[in-house]
Amino acid sequence: MASHHRRRLLFLAASLAVPLSAPAITTTGQYAVTILGRVQHNYQGSAFNAACINDNGIIAGSATVRVPDNPSLALRGVLWQSSTPHYTILGTISELNGYDSLATCINNSGIAAGRSSENTSHGFVYVPVMFTPNGIVDLGVKNAASGIATAINNNGQVVGNLYFDIPETAYQAFLYQNGVMTPLGYPVPTIGYSVAAAINDSGLIVGAAQFGFNESPHAACYTNGAWVDLGSLGSGSNFTGAATSVNDSGAIVGFWTNFPDGGLFIYQNGQMTSLGPGPGREGNPFINNVGQIVQGNYIYQNGVWKDLNDLDLGDGWTFSEAFGINNEGAIIGVVFRIVNRTILFRSALLTPVKSSQQPATRMP
Repeated sequence: MASHHRRRLLFLAASLAVPLSAPAITTTGQYAVTILGRVQHNYQGSAFNAACINDNGIIAGSATVRVPDNPSLALRGVLWQSSTPHYTILGTISELNGYDSLATCINNSGIAAGRSSENTSHGFVYVPVMFTPNGIVDLGVKNAASGIATAINNNGQVVGNLYFDIPETAYQAFLYQNGVMTPLGYPVPTIGYSVAAAINDSGLIVGAAQFGFNESPHAACYTNGAWVDLGSLGSGSNFTGAATSVNDSGAIVGFWTNFPDGGLFIYQNGQMTSLGPGPGREGNPFINNVGQIVQGNYIYQNGVWKDLNDLDLGDGWTFSEAFGINNEGAIIGVVFRIVNRTILFRSALLTPVKSSQQPATRMP
């Protein structure tokens, strides 16, 4: 599951000849649309930025808010839920002026992860964290300059990325479990590039890594203690790619380029297959356990790509980019409309309408 903090990988800081099973949900093909507005209604700049949704419909993200212990504006991790109060503002390790936090992912137990600023004797650094009912858990950065968590599974395993600037710039994925952070290394130790984007409940980690000198990163998975190149498409020598999502069956989706071609892929049964150029305007692809894929403003299900803007989102909203889809088929992303000649962006939740329901648009 995964982020609004853009986009094509680096996570610091999607006719298909694919045997996908039919969704195990009975819907009308319509969605109830919830526009996710301001976290603090009296502060216009506190719009919620959704990043990830769990199967219970709880959404992790962030917003710029005013908090009692910080007189200035602060970027904070935020959780949204349908019950009131809708928003829960998460804390930060350091409460000094300008220090912040960010939630990028959440599991079905409601445990979110992301990053938080930490004040040290060398200044402040961003560290990967988990947001738990008992407070923030600092996952550490080893000897890195900073880090961020990008995904958490239902077993509490967290993956993310560390950034190193000494002796030279490098990115390294990590796995955190049972209280221990383990850097996942590199396919070529002297190159120094591996990133983790997602992890499924079996512990399969996907992302990207560099497998040779003068080569661009390839989509990769980390399994049995090693990075595995998922392969390439086409015959060109300029192939690059990254895996962005994996479901519990081990189906992996991501993006690729092989000049002058490019698009999306699915990797399953040991084979990478092109999904074409990608119908959406932009953005990473995400896949759920019933084989639905979202990318940009499109969803793939039952063998067909469907433009989410063929739906009536209400009030002039246009769906721009999906940031995730849960196993119930609920989609989060960003929508926009023009208000007084200004483009207004908001996060939105699209919930599949069951046969006995009627679609609706609302803003909490």
